[in-house]
Amino acid sequence: MNAGNIFRGSVYGIIAGTISTIVIDLVALIILTGMGVSLSSFFALIGQCLLTLIGATAADPIWQGLTLHYSIGILTGLIIGLLTQRFHKLQFSSYRKGILLSIIIAEVEGNSLFYLTSVIMKIPQSEMVTMYELCFILHLIWGACLGLIISYGQQHKAPGWLHLTYHKTTL
Repeated sequence: MNAGNIFRGSVYGIIAGTISTIVIDLVALIILTGMGVSLSSFFALIGQCLLTLIGATAADPIWQGLTLHYSIGILTGLIIGLLTQRFHKLQFSSYRKGILLSIIIAEVEGNSLFYLTSVIMKIPQSEMVTMYELCFILHLIWGACLGLIISYGQQHKAPGWLHLTYHKTTL
């Protein structure tokens, strides 16, 4: 993999991960508001889970949850962007392939993290079904957005600043 591919994959992945995470947060805000729950409680749950896992405490774990949520979204986008630039078979040669593969990755990752959160936080089974449905819907949207953005970047001519070439220089 040359430096240009690494840079393009990184940029596509970071942009896609960030935008996709913002989109699902907006959707979560709408859904949770309709349910009478604040988005901050969603981030507080994630933050409290992280703090419980590492044995720390905080009076208001919202910022830890927000940071962790965006870090995971951006890091996952970065990894997918790099892998699809590195391995020709994984490249998103069509929107369908990009969206489908990204949805599969998002559902596996999202549901695994949700299960981990539910175990750590000891969420009652009565609340699990609704939370699982929300988790499934949000990660479906996240994966579709991520796949669409990375597919677009790989199928269209990238802006000039993304076309870096690697030159060896000698001193």
